[in-house]
Amino acid sequence: METEYDRYDCLRYELFETLIPAMLYKGTEKERDEFFGFLKQDGKVFIHDMYQTLCEDDGLPYPYGNLDFEVEMFERGGVNILQILLPPYTPNISDILRVYLLFAKGDDSRDTRQYFVIKRFKDGKIFILYANPECEKLLGEELTEHIGDMEYEYWRLVRSYAETILLDMRENKGNGANEILV
Repeated sequence: METEYDRYDCLRYELFETLIPAMLYKGTEKERDEFFGFLKQDGKVFIHDMYQTLCEDDGLPYPYGNLDFEVEMFERGGVNILQILLPPYTPNISDILRVYLLFAKGDDSRDTRQYFVIKRFKDGKIFILYANPECEKLLGEELTEHIGDMEYEYWRLVRSYAETILLDMRENKGNGANEILV
């Protein structure tokens, strides 16, 4: 028997796989920086309030409390990691386990930000998904065999972050990236 997605599952997807990447990548530089600042300063309350607003807009009672979302910041290998821990997921559907925003200062002193989702699919496999600046989700490394090993997950995310930065540099060859990558 296959479980259907309920309205809360859809809102969870909408917030963490659609809205947040759009707010991080789209809009003016000021809007993107402001949103990023909210996540860094008081991310737990900010995420809680965003999800609560989505529920209210859809006429749903809000199922979570203040302690159900956690936002932590730490660093691995010179890359800053903002981790969003979500309330328990629905095991019979493809669902989001955790969300990450990785960032580091670039040569121009601007943060180079990348958004990742750790997603468990219906078949039980767990993967890193990268949401690119066009808000497309790209399937990354499988984590199924390493579930629960958070250090492994963090380092795989840092590796994925570095790969996306290098790919972006290759695509933007006009800014001196050729000399770096050759």
